Amino acid sequence: MTKLTLDDKEYEIEDMTDEQKDILSVLNLNSNSSTLLSHMLQCVESVRAVKVAELKESLEGNKDDN
Repeated sequence: MTKLTLDDKEYEIEDMTDEQKDILSVLNLNSNSSTLLSHMLQCVESVRAVKVAELKESLEGNKDDN
């Protein structure tokens, strides 16, 4: 049987009511969404860092041309 540990106490998921299972489903969706959004934010921040470095390099190269 699948168990859920909450505040150091174990619960059998199969013994939960439908309402409790629905709440657990929302919590799982929330956790998965949070993980996905965190990953997406890390990707966006990485692209930003690369583009800032690219812009700095380009601007510094333009100083040499003047």
